[in-house]
Amino acid sequence: MDWSMRNIRQQILFISLLPAMMLVAVVAIYLLYTRLQDLEAQFQTRGQALASQLATASLNGILSNKHDALLLLANETRNSNPDILGLKILDSHNLVLLQSGEESRPSPGIDNFFSADISTTNDVKDIYRYYPDQPVPQPVDGKLKLGEIELWLDPEPLFQEKKRIIATTLILTLLGLLITALLALFLSRRLATPLEQLTEAARSLRSGKMGVRVAVKDSGEIGELQSAFNEMANEIAIASEHLHAQVDQATAELQESMEILEIKNVELDLARKKALEASRVKSEFLANMSHEIRTPMNGILGFTDLLRSTPLNQTQAEYLDTIKTSSHNLLTIINDILDLSKLEAGKLVLEQSLFSLRQCIHTAIALLAPMAHEKKLELVSLIYNDVPDCVLGDSTRVAQILTNLVNNAIKFTDEGEVVLRTMVESEDDDTVTLSISVTDTGIGIPVHEQSEIFSAFSQGRIFSEKTISGTGLGLSICKRLISEMHGSISLKSTPNKGSCFEFSIQLEKETDCTPSQETSSLFSGNNIWLVEPVHTSLLALRNMLTDLGVICREFQDYTTAIPLLQDEEQPELLIVAMSARSYMDPDHLTLLSRLIQCSVAPVLVLLGSSKQEDIHTILDLGATRCLSKPVKPAVLAQAMNEILYAENEWAPDSTQNEAEAFSTLNMEGKTVLVADDNDANRQLIRALLEDRGAKIICANNGREAVERIAETPVDMAFIDIHMPEMNGFEAVERIRKLPGGKSIPLIAMTADVMSNNQMEVHRNDFDMCVTKPIDIQELLQRISELKGARKQEVSREKPAARPDNPSAAHLPIYDADKALRITGGSQAMADNLLKQLSGTLPESMEEITLLVKQQKWQDLWQAIHKLQGMTALCAVPALSSALHGLQLAVENQNLSACHTRLDEVKTCVADFLDAYAD
Repeated sequence: MDWSMRNIRQQILFISLLPAMMLVAVVAIYLLYTRLQDLEAQFQTRGQALASQLATASLNGILSNKHDALLLLANETRNSNPDILGLKILDSHNLVLLQSGEESRPSPGIDNFFSADISTTNDVKDIYRYYPDQPVPQPVDGKLKLGEIELWLDPEPLFQEKKRIIATTLILTLLGLLITALLALFLSRRLATPLEQLTEAARSLRSGKMGVRVAVKDSGEIGELQSAFNEMANEIAIASEHLHAQVDQATAELQESMEILEIKNVELDLARKKALEASRVKSEFLANMSHEIRTPMNGILGFTDLLRSTPLNQTQAEYLDTIKTSSHNLLTIINDILDLSKLEAGKLVLEQSLFSLRQCIHTAIALLAPMAHEKKLELVSLIYNDVPDCVLGDSTRVAQILTNLVNNAIKFTDEGEVVLRTMVESEDDDTVTLSISVTDTGIGIPVHEQSEIFSAFSQGRIFSEKTISGTGLGLSICKRLISEMHGSISLKSTPNKGSCFEFSIQLEKETDCTPSQETSSLFSGNNIWLVEPVHTSLLALRNMLTDLGVICREFQDYTTAIPLLQDEEQPELLIVAMSARSYMDPDHLTLLSRLIQCSVAPVLVLLGSSKQEDIHTILDLGATRCLSKPVKPAVLAQAMNEILYAENEWAPDSTQNEAEAFSTLNMEGKTVLVADDNDANRQLIRALLEDRGAKIICANNGREAVERIAETPVDMAFIDIHMPEMNGFEAVERIRKLPGGKSIPLIAMTADVMSNNQMEVHRNDFDMCVTKPIDIQELLQRISELKGARKQEVSREKPAARPDNPSAAHLPIYDADKALRITGGSQAMADNLLKQLSGTLPESMEEITLLVKQQKWQDLWQAIHKLQGMTALCAVPALSSALHGLQLAVENQNLSACHTRLDEVKTCVADFLDAYAD
């Protein structure tokens, strides 16, 4: 029997016994109380009756004054009533006439003293006549009191009777309770037993014994409960059978599903392996195709540039330009496909390097300016003054996005303008979100095609009808690149009115950097006028001049400025802008000529044309200087500086200086090894460097390259990465082990632009890398930077006690000519950059030294990279080269090499501060 059944029985007993016990107790108490009260009343009645009887019997003795008679009466009374403890007979004057027994004390809890008056209603005055010595009593209430009887009864019999009655009552009560308990126990068993049976049957049913039933023996509710239980058990048994059948069926189905799932898992695993293999094959295919296509493209573009430098007639020059344009278009398509592939595979890694945002934007716009000028479009780059210039990000990808959007805008706009606006959307202490929009007045995009315009290989019906070139990948790549930069792109367009592509990107801010252009008050206080009829261009020029510290007087019409100039109100410098369409209008040229003639001050014309003959036409009108729109801030600042402060002496254009420097690159007496399995590439570099006096040694593969260098010392080597027999990585490793091999500048050449290949190049012992097809100007610049340089490497097997960096030793501490090229010819800006570098070097070196001790490689790499970027901007070759060696040691996490390189950097810093601290 479990606890629940015990509780049921106890509850039944409790319900049965409690009322009975309460009833018996109440009745017993009531009867006992009543009986005890009756006993006490009888005791009092008897005592009082005995006293009254004695009082009546003593009347004659009192009247006759017979003492013996009274004594006899007292004795007889006590003999017949032994419970009388004592009695007194008093006369009318309360004098004791007779006392029998002892005077008893009052008993506690009961009054055992009784008294009665001996009185009569008869006239007894005649009797007192015979007793003259006694006073005659007076009647009270018609009775004459002759005396008093007092007696005491023994209460012990009364007490004994009470005890007997109490004991009897208790016995009877307990007997009644016992009978009630037995009856309740019987009833509880009669009620609990069926419930116990039902409980046990339910427990058995729960344990799975579906055949258990209970016997229906009782009537009434218990019988109905037993019958209901049996019915429920029958239904449960039936339901259980159905459930078991369903479970068996579900188990069979699940087993079958598991077998199918296992088969599917095997198939999915095989499909996954196939997909991975397909992805690998695709990557290899793209890399190989990139290499195979870029390799002949290198020959086409290289020899095109070489052929361009030879005498050509006009037709030949046009054909050559067509070849170059088509080659560049093909190269753009290849780059787009590779970018899309890397984006889809999630393998595109964005760089995080310091760059000038304004320089990035203006450079991208400048490359597209000739295309806009050919279509007589106004190309405007409007950068608001609150936009930070120094930011951290991938400048190449930002320029790619801008180039794509602006190129599309120019391509699909026949007249009007293309405006690139850059503004701050939001910023905090560390990051800035830029909102950049490209607005055109072109053909627009229908609403039903706008949702598909960002899909890969989609150009839209109108685009396809209006144009004949393009893969439809540009906008798709832009959208994905913007997404990688935590931004988004949107489109607003109206057919035949124009489009606006607006996107936002998030970049990190860098406060400790050198601005890209002079922002001092160099031109403050100068009276400068600006005439720009195009409103958007006026806004752009205003912001650009404000960045240069110029507050000028603005005019939006030539006819407004001419009368003021005729009234002898002259500025110190007059800046006049003319759009491409205005230049084609003779009336506007006449107004410009009048404006120049009326101006006593020098006139700087900003012309919407890239053709030299158009610029010379403006100069022939009398302009002091003519620049192509849109103009770069550095170029504008240089021109203003030369006009205002150089007594109008022309300085050669910076780009021309660079081109001249490259074209006059002297390689006389230098021996250069060219290792490439492609004959066209070898011929290109041979032709390029032999014209500059170099002796060229060619090798068809890496093994030949190692053998040729082992036989003949070389001053520089160009090594292709992908070659038969021995690739470029293995070749450069063996070359570095040759005597004197560590000092040879090695330049990697690769047509593989995949990120893993680029990372592998940077991890190896190459000094630099050029990507095919090779840009001749870029290649000559790289050679110029490496000329006479030696590899920053100290033998790992025998590290020197004091750093001895041949590269740094042979490089100048400061390259003044290069600094002027970087600053666009501004000596003031170059001096300012040098001063800032001198101020930040001590703090930067303390930080780098501490990070080397702590071996915080990531933070150390960033600190070195940041300082190296500043040294490159300031044209400090020796220190920049030393920092590059330290950066390579940090990439390899070689602590001993880091200490060696750090000492070398400290030496370069000390040399620089000694020479240029003041």
